[in-house]
Amino acid sequence: MGKKRASRFVEEQRKKKKQEQDSLLSVGIANLANNANHNVNDSDEEQDYELKPRSLNEKIEDYGALPIKRGGKIERVVKIAEEDKDDEDDESESESEEDKEEEENNQEEIQKQQEQEEEEEPDTEEKILALKEEIAEIVGKLMEEPEENINMLTRLLRMAQSKNPNTSRFSLLALVPAFKSIIPGYRIRPLSDHEKAEKVSRDIQKLRNFEQTLIINYKNYIDLLSELAKNAKNDFKMAQFAVKAACELSSSFSDFNYRSDILLIVIRRICKPSPKNDPIFPNCIKTLEVLLNEDDAGDISFDIIRLLTKTLRSRKFKVDESVINIFLSANILNDYDPNASEEEKAEKLKLKKKDRVHLSKKERKARKERKEIEEEMRKAEQAVSAQEREKFQAEILKLLLKLYLDVLRENSQKLIAPVLEGLARIGHMANFDLLGDFLEVIREIIRDIQTNDEGIGHDESRHILLAIVTAFALVSNHSQYKVQVDLSSFVDSLYSVLYQVSFDADIEFSHKTLRLADPLSNDFKKPSVNVSTKIELLLRALENVFFKSKNGSKIRALAFSKRLTMILLNTPEKSSIAIIKFLEKLMARFSEIGGMFSTEDRIANGRFSMETDILTRSNPEAATIYEVLLLEKHYCPIVSKGAKSLLSRSKEN
Repeated sequence: MGKKRASRFVEEQRKKKKQEQDSLLSVGIANLANNANHNVNDSDEEQDYELKPRSLNEKIEDYGALPIKRGGKIERVVKIAEEDKDDEDDESESESEEDKEEEENNQEEIQKQQEQEEEEEPDTEEKILALKEEIAEIVGKLMEEPEENINMLTRLLRMAQSKNPNTSRFSLLALVPAFKSIIPGYRIRPLSDHEKAEKVSRDIQKLRNFEQTLIINYKNYIDLLSELAKNAKNDFKMAQFAVKAACELSSSFSDFNYRSDILLIVIRRICKPSPKNDPIFPNCIKTLEVLLNEDDAGDISFDIIRLLTKTLRSRKFKVDESVINIFLSANILNDYDPNASEEEKAEKLKLKKKDRVHLSKKERKARKERKEIEEEMRKAEQAVSAQEREKFQAEILKLLLKLYLDVLRENSQKLIAPVLEGLARIGHMANFDLLGDFLEVIREIIRDIQTNDEGIGHDESRHILLAIVTAFALVSNHSQYKVQVDLSSFVDSLYSVLYQVSFDADIEFSHKTLRLADPLSNDFKKPSVNVSTKIELLLRALENVFFKSKNGSKIRALAFSKRLTMILLNTPEKSSIAIIKFLEKLMARFSEIGGMFSTEDRIANGRFSMETDILTRSNPEAATIYEVLLLEKHYCPIVSKGAKSLLSRSKEN
């Protein structure tokens, strides 16, 4: 009985405690409800606290303390555990790296937004000045420390692609000196997979990063220039700036990467039908001519000629004649002999006497010992360089001869003269198999000019002289084959064109002669020939007929002597002196010419036909050279003295 009473007492005590706790909780909740309007901020803090996500990284430890009632609220006592220092360091480093990446991305986004805003807003003088200062600052940083600030190159290239014309133009032109200051003097090759995977030092990694970033931006810049140059119809000024930049790069970095891509921009610009209104055209021509003239190895010349010949065929040879004259500047073919033996090629590699350096006896002995050690390596290096150069020369000659033959077959009147001039220079190197094709095409050109209804003008007579000189130059190299080539048609053409040549007032002038343009003509017409004047071509043709071939005969010598003395009455002073010198030389070889200066004791059948242009029908044996008496009274004392010497020499013969 006692135990049951004790258990009931305990249960009653528990119920009382529970009721007291419930009453306390109800009082706290009621107080909170009553003070809700007065403590709005506290309720908001509780809601925010409830909505906050749990942080898993934080370690929370409960020390088992009882709840505390503050202001009618029950709060629980907790404490955040301190993390290890190592974890804090790792987290701080990762957070710093993430912060840096976020800052860089934010800076790029800000720059893009600023560029877009600048493109939309019109440029003022202050903005243009600030833009120039910004570009100058970027270029200055690149020049001072290119490896550290190589990312500035990417930013400058992005500015060159801007839609704002001022930003694009200034950045496009500023990239040229920037590249000039940082591009190394060697080619940059791409890294292999093995090189990318291997571990290298910090300096090497820094250099590789610089080179790869440079070559990527350089290629993107060339692509941008190519796109702008093609878009000349829509934006002529930007296309002009792009081609000008390409000329600067091609002349400065001809041995760097992507040389063919830069040259193609310049070549496409000059291959146009009418480049008269193009202000950048002369600069492009000069750039290519300088590159061809200064190239000694042959690789640059091969790239230029390969790209140019391919572009000319794609344009169907509808270009200005100055484009064909570019090939005359190719210096690589001056010492090339396709028929030379191996011994002659080896002699060319030896130093000439004037190029040798004077050495003492002790220095010569030391050099001899050094040569014995390095002889095999030196021979190998010379053989490789000589073989490569000779290979380039053979390919260049093949491309040029094929192009010249195609242009002559196309019969383009604008390009005949520069092509014939080029053939007159390198025609002696042509293969014997091509000789017949060239001679046939040249005969057709002369025949077309002579049968033209409009007659033979000054330009046409120049073309005929060029064709004759070219034909003899082609045949002169193949004399070792002992094959007789009939060139009588070219001799007759030279005889028929002498009158037209003497009537030309510009017989001694070329395009390099300083003179005023014709006031009655709106266009300045540049002569076809790039180097030789008309009188030079005439004397070269006469030398080929009578002294460098077997085409000179007594009948031809008499006929040419009579006609040359006739044209002496029309030619200028210097030309007359040159023709008199040639007549003295011709008279020394053919003594029969001396009889033409006298009318005594001569027996001849028929009479001389002065009008006919057919040499065999003119009957030159019946001709008399009386023009010498008129030339004795010439205003020039040298011409007068030369005429008297011709007359006295004829009496001796």
